[in-house]
Formats: sequence, C-alpha cells, structure tokens
Amino acid sequence: MDERTLSRRDVLATGVGAMAAASLSPVLNANAAKGEPPMKDVTEFKIAVPQARLDYIHSRIKDAQWPDVPGGEPWQYGTSDAALKDLANYLVTKYDWRAREAAMNKHQHFKAKVDDYEIHFMYEKGSGSNPQPLIMTHGWPGSFVEFLKAIDMIAHPEKFGGNAEDAFTVICPSIPGFGFSSKPKKPISSRDVAVLWDKMMTQNLGYSSYVTQGGDYGSTISVWLGAEGKGCKAVHLNFLLGVGGPVVTDEDKAAMARWGEVYMKEGGYIHIQSTKPLTLSYAMTDSPLGVAAWIFEKMKTWSDTKNGDPWSTYTRDEVLDNIMVYLVTNTFGTASWMYTGGATPAPPVPPTPITKPTAVAHFPGELVFWPKSYAERQFKLIQWTDMPHGGHFAAMEQPELFSKDVLAFGKKLRSV
Repeated sequence: MDERTLSRRDVLATGVGAMAAASLSPVLNANAAKGEPPMKDVTEFKIAVPQARLDYIHSRIKDAQWPDVPGGEPWQYGTSDAALKDLANYLVTKYDWRAREAAMNKHQHFKAKVDDYEIHFMYEKGSGSNPQPLIMTHGWPGSFVEFLKAIDMIAHPEKFGGNAEDAFTVICPSIPGFGFSSKPKKPISSRDVAVLWDKMMTQNLGYSSYVTQGGDYGSTISVWLGAEGKGCKAVHLNFLLGVGGPVVTDEDKAAMARWGEVYMKEGGYIHIQSTKPLTLSYAMTDSPLGVAAWIFEKMKTWSDTKNGDPWSTYTRDEVLDNIMVYLVTNTFGTASWMYTGGATPAPPVPPTPITKPTAVAHFPGELVFWPKSYAERQFKLIQWTDMPHGGHFAAMEQPELFSKDVLAFGKKLRSV
C-alpha cells in the first residue's frame, strides 16, 4: 500500500468523530437566565474541522479526473463543465473555510442527546419579552447553512426595521445523517425525524409548545409535527407537496401532471437515492468533485435564477458553504438515505386535515407546487403568500421575504 493510500486513510479517520469530541463541553444553562427553560442532555458545540480533512478535500479536487462532455446546452445533460470548473477553482484558490466556519460559529451551536442520536442544532435566542420557539428544518441537498442569512432577521427583527416583540427563538437542527448530527444505522423517514424533533423541543429544550417551519424534507417533517407532535402548535411551510389528500379539482390534476413531467425530466436522483443509495455512495465518498457536481446542479436547477445563471442568486461562497458541510462531515451517503427511508416499503401519509394553524409561502421558482385550494383542504390555513421571487431554497435565496412571512405568521399566532 503506497504512501498516498495511507495518507488518505488517515485523513478520513480524522473526520467527524475527532471534530465532535474536541468540540463538546458541558452547557451551564446560561440561557435559563435569559428567560429560556434549562436544557437537558445538551452540550455546547463549535464547528472546528480538522485541517487534515480540508487538505484532503483540496487535494482530491486538484487531482480530480474530469469526464468527457457531450455537445449541447451547458446544463442539458447535468452540471455544466465550465461552471463546475469555475467553482472548483474558486474552492481551491479563494474559498476560505476558516472564515466561513467563524461566521457560522457566531451563532450558538449545541448537540442534544435524543434517543440514540446526537442532534446538532444552531441556536439564536430571540429578542423581546416573549419570543416564540421556532424549529426550522432544512431538506436535501440543503443544510443548516440555508438559514444563516435569515436567522437574525427572525430572532432580532428590530435590527431590520421590525418589532422585537414579534421575535422567535430559532432552532435550526441538522437531520440525522446530515452535517454535524450523528448518522443513523439504517435509513429513517420524515416521520421518524419528527418524533426526534418533538422530543428534543419538549424534553431537551423544555418548551411546552413551539412552531415548526420547513421546506423540502423539512416540509414533510413539519407536516408530521403538525399531525403528531405533542408540543407543536403551528406549521409554516415554504414547500407544499402532496400530503396524501385526494386529487379532485382541475388545479389538483394540473399539479399532479406537472409533478409527473418534472419527475420524468429531473427525478433520476430520487429513484437512485430511494433504491440504491449505497452504490452511489461508493463513488461520492471518494470524490469531492462528484459531491459538488451533484449538489451544485440541484441548487442551480431548483432556484429562481436570472437566465439560468446561479450567480444571479448565490455567491460562490454560499454554494460552497452548503457543499462543504457535506464534504467535511462525509455525509453525502447517509443524507441520501432519507429517500430510502421515506420510500420503503411504502411512505406513511400524515393524517389530514392538519388542525394546527398553518401558513404556506409559495415561492415561484419551485418546480412543483400544489395550489392554495388543495392546501385549504389539507390544513387549517390561516396564511398563504404568493411571493414575487425565490425558489426551493427560500431562506437562502430570499431571506427578507422568507423572514417577513415567518414573522407575520408568528404575529397572527399570538392573536389566535
């Protein structure tokens, strides 16, 4: 076995386990003095990726083998070769993980022991005299970094022209198998995650009630919380997919037809991640470039961009922040298990209608979205907003629109 093979093995061994062990320290429940309930089985966490892991990612990007590219439009057959080469060059020459890591660590981070999991979450105590607790959940291929631009707007609205009394205390967890949370031993479903979230919010963090928010898988997790979460009092969604209700109106049928069209054109990743995720993981675990290509293509395709240009919506740093969370934690494979856990043997469907007050923010860049009439039959809908801009990664793309909608919903909840 040559020196390079040994080096790569050593680098992989220095990943998340060493990072977490070096970062955890007891929580003294200082937040209790700020009016928050004391935390139970929660430890402080600081993101501190070993340099060896960063060096490994850089070396693999620099040494990557690039595929042949078929003729046609740049994104026609997958990730644009030119766009990915530009992003890869930026990663190894200009992107500063340490600076981005420090920005992430400006917020408090914790890990909660929930059943057999260590659940990572980013935390921001809200302003005002009585901030409502809000758990905001990412999806795939997202992460907690989706909320970095929105978290202060929601927790401290007075700093952005709003009212401090409308604030939420914001909790942004990483789904098991994603980012800095521990990895499941086998695929789990949105319903399984909702059970963990409800336990964490009510038992570990001590909230008697809370609001849930989500897009993508965060949406399905939030719907399950609305249906079964003992502490969940309300639901805010920025992604509305069918939740099992009957398709009865022409609008419903049009949405279903649209879903079929999108699935045929864009759904290859769903099929492989819900059937053979391990086979894909062998390639991705050994290829940071492959992970970057897979995630970058989704971020571009699912976002509301101008003329298909991803840099009209994101900075390169923002895209790489999300990709790097997968790379530094080596979680591309376990994150894809959410599709397997939700598909086999058959996905359970939340009982509807959901009787908790619900808000839906409709961002026009979503590839698939069910109509308001459908939402009215499936939820206790008290707020529906047709947004002028934004797509699938709403909090990251349009943090002001996203945050104002969440705050408006919270204000209504105080009077319900």
